Amino acid sequence: MQADKTGRQVGPTSAQKWADNNKVAVMMDSEDVLKRAEALYELIPARHVNDETAQIHRDEFLRMWNSNGLDPLQDDIALDTYYHRRASLYFGAREFLLGSAIEYLSAVRRGDEMAARRWILRLRQGVERLAPILLLEPPAPEGVLPFERPPSRWHTSSNATRERGQDSKESVLELLKDDPAWDIRFWNEVVKTKDLIHRDVIAVHVVAPMRPEETVPGDRPHGWSPGVVLTLRTERCLSITFAPVKSQEGLFGTGLTEIRVDPVAYGEPARYLAARCKAAGDTIVICTKSKNAVRKAMAKIGKRALPELGNVMLTPYVFRHQLIADFKKTLGGGEDVAAAAGQGTDSTQSHYAGAAYGRKREGIISITALRRPRCGNVERARALGRRRRDKPGRDNE
Repeated sequence: MQADKTGRQVGPTSAQKWADNNKVAVMMDSEDVLKRAEALYELIPARHVNDETAQIHRDEFLRMWNSNGLDPLQDDIALDTYYHRRASLYFGAREFLLGSAIEYLSAVRRGDEMAARRWILRLRQGVERLAPILLLEPPAPEGVLPFERPPSRWHTSSNATRERGQDSKESVLELLKDDPAWDIRFWNEVVKTKDLIHRDVIAVHVVAPMRPEETVPGDRPHGWSPGVVLTLRTERCLSITFAPVKSQEGLFGTGLTEIRVDPVAYGEPARYLAARCKAAGDTIVICTKSKNAVRKAMAKIGKRALPELGNVMLTPYVFRHQLIADFKKTLGGGEDVAAAAGQGTDSTQSHYAGAAYGRKREGIISITALRRPRCGNVERARALGRRRRDKPGRDNE
């Protein structure tokens, strides 16, 4: 209400009515936006990652947001890139929704109408952009393992027919399969390289199928991991213990894996690590601050040791794929191979090189895991193969 020139009380002006009505509309719209944002937020399970991974997801989500390309599935996209974009979408969307809602409510509490309007408009824009994408890419419920999920959108798209690139790990093993001693040549070059500060970490990658991140100290589901713990239990028993990084708060991975080998039979890199343990009182911790520095060092050594590979690089993941193939060849796949690789299910082995690329390894004593891998896929595949071979009318000779 306001007074005219005579002092009489008159009703609000049309401008005031519009402003008041618009404020009410914004408040009603805000409630709806908050409810929709909360529903989307609850749709995405929380994923706890280290600071470096979180920043990688934030950067990728920002690129996707600014390019109007929030859909993780793009034309001619590789599977690993699709998975990375999808993980960044989930992480970034959850962080965006929560952060924007907190900023809006904070502005409301302090009575800053302009800031509140700005944040609710931003939140509404995010909801409108994220909702259709999250309907296309609904996150799996918490606790669902990979082999329990339906095929991803990538696997049902034309991208699934793409051939693996020439630099993929399986293609590198194809180049190496005619030289079963290629890793020995590599190690001999490691031994000849003077003042190599990453020698111990490289030796670990040569003897055990671990990911580069597992040599970096950090938090794991079972607690703090200092890196890779080596213990020389006897002259013929070297224990290699590491904590897998891909564990999703213990839902995946093994929690902790121990591989015991006979260093005498397993090979020169294992004998080198055993000697390091003995000199240090039977137990040492091997770790690195920079997995990238190790990767670059291994690539340089690989070029000197195997110049015939040209631009193909020998990285920790090449050794991981080769060792998993070796373990398949030696142990037949299944639970032991999954545990050695720090995988939560034996179905993950299908993404790695097959036993055809493997070599028989002497000296594997035992493989144990804190969290036993869920198995059955390898055995089901074997049973299916047996049924096909035994089918009437087939030549079983």
